[in-house]
Amino acid sequence: MNFKKKLIKRIKENKNQLRIDEFISFALFEKNSYYIEKEPIGKKKDYITSPEISQMFGEIIGLYILNYWNNNINSEFNLIEFGPGNGTLLNDILRTTKLNTKFINSANILLIEINRELTKIQKKAIKVFKPKSIKWTTKFISNSKLPNIIYMNEFFDCLPIRQFYKNKIWYEKVIVYKKDDKIFSIKNKKVEKKILIDYLANYEKEGLVEISFERIKLFNKLCKHIKENKGLLIIIDYGYHSPIKNFTLQTISNHKKTHIFDNIGNQDITSYVNFRELIDISKQYNLKLNYSSQKEFLISNGIKERKSILTKNIQNYEKVLIEKAFNKLVSFREMGNDFKFLILSS
Repeated sequence: MNFKKKLIKRIKENKNQLRIDEFISFALFEKNSYYIEKEPIGKKKDYITSPEISQMFGEIIGLYILNYWNNNINSEFNLIEFGPGNGTLLNDILRTTKLNTKFINSANILLIEINRELTKIQKKAIKVFKPKSIKWTTKFISNSKLPNIIYMNEFFDCLPIRQFYKNKIWYEKVIVYKKDDKIFSIKNKKVEKKILIDYLANYEKEGLVEISFERIKLFNKLCKHIKENKGLLIIIDYGYHSPIKNFTLQTISNHKKTHIFDNIGNQDITSYVNFRELIDISKQYNLKLNYSSQKEFLISNGIKERKSILTKNIQNYEKVLIEKAFNKLVSFREMGNDFKFLILSS
């Protein structure tokens, strides 16, 4: 049964409607779906991420992590990455820090990955470093009492969201199937559960909001883990701090935006991360907080200096490629402003 038929069946079983988060989970995370089976990252795939654009991205993060470890841990710890993709970011971090043998030998590496094919690619990417301790798992289980350095790049954006808007009363966007027209469509459903209405009261001024309860649950879990066991949490993603004026849900295939129903189960689905919400949640854990644009983080941590080193004594065409990658990462017209760094530490 193809994904379209499966979706029709799922909608019928659910009183002819499906919430947006349920649809995203169906298309991305169920058996044979996009994130379970597909290899999405690369120039010839669906999208490209910062680590794939330039080694400088991972090198700057690697130095930041090493500096934090030197000053705050300097002993055995867990190095955890959520959604390692092609393993490029971890590769660059290990390459940048490999001369500090104490750091490398102190790291228990844990990679959170649900895609079997990507796991194979990751193993190949870091094989050369022969880490002392490395494991793969599909879920984060917070049972270790060691300090942690946890990081993720473009992970939160793929977690399912629900969409609400207010027109005197609150409505939620749901997906339906019109049997006569043989098409999927999105309609508004009145929010009736009191517990949800009470929660949405926090967004009265906005009148339009996307909420990822999965994102909130995981973020609370990570903050609690850092608070109790010490360490560092780095979240990198595209997102916003001010209230949104339009819904941000988007689907992408072959580096182009598509329609949500174009190729169900075979295209990426993401949304912008509400960093203001995460920052507000983090305050209850009394963690040190640093929030900045990707440009601000990379510039303040030495990417210009690293670029100068890389462009010395090389051919002009190589310099052009490095400059192009640098601009892609830090330009406000590219990834410099839309992408944010949220860093929390004990």
